Amino acid sequence: MRWMIAFALLGAVAAAPAAAQIPDPGRNQIATTGTGRADVMPDVAALTLGAQVQRASAADAMAEAHRIAGAVIARWRALGLRPEDIRTAAVGVTPFFTPPRDGGAPQVAGYRAVEMLTATVTDLTLVGRALDAGIAAGANQVSGITFGLRDPSRARGAALAAAVRDAREKAEVIAQAAGLRITGIERIVEESAAVQARELRIAAGAAAPIEPGLVTVTAQVSMTFRY
Repeated sequence: MRWMIAFALLGAVAAAPAAAQIPDPGRNQIATTGTGRADVMPDVAALTLGAQVQRASAADAMAEAHRIAGAVIARWRALGLRPEDIRTAAVGVTPFFTPPRDGGAPQVAGYRAVEMLTATVTDLTLVGRALDAGIAAGANQVSGITFGLRDPSRARGAALAAAVRDAREKAEVIAQAAGLRITGIERIVEESAAVQARELRIAAGAAAPIEPGLVTVTAQVSMTFRY
């Protein structure tokens, strides 16, 4: 099964931002924008780690990086992670050079290979153990852990409802201040709804408890009211 995971900073935007609503000329309208949020516990995590290896030849470097990746996968499988929840995130090899001497060109000193894996963990009690298992297997590169939601629809709905209430409250304040009374709604536009997953940056070898915290879902709507 393919899980829906939203990554930090990028988010999972459900709708593109719309232009701000402007009252129609000659009509009795009040236009407002409302924002809302919902903070919920995550139910899925993505753990990315792997190995960076330097060897004299590209083949040796890749072979060692692949060996470590295989050992990480074996330990993750032993924890109960499914094969379909483990994927290769990055793989590659590049040369590194000696400093140039006496005006000569740099010389190839060896090769650096990298192989990174990402595990999708749906049992959050296993996140810390999966991290420890990967490092014990030889992983020396840890990109981090991202906590998210498999199905953000309920939290997104709560954030949208809060955004509508916010827009309505603003319109009521404006109407009361102007001595007016709102009689209906002309238009509602969903401008955006996004899941802002929580990302942890962890250095390889760092021993720390893994606390998922909360995932924030935000929403924004524009509304036009009639008075």
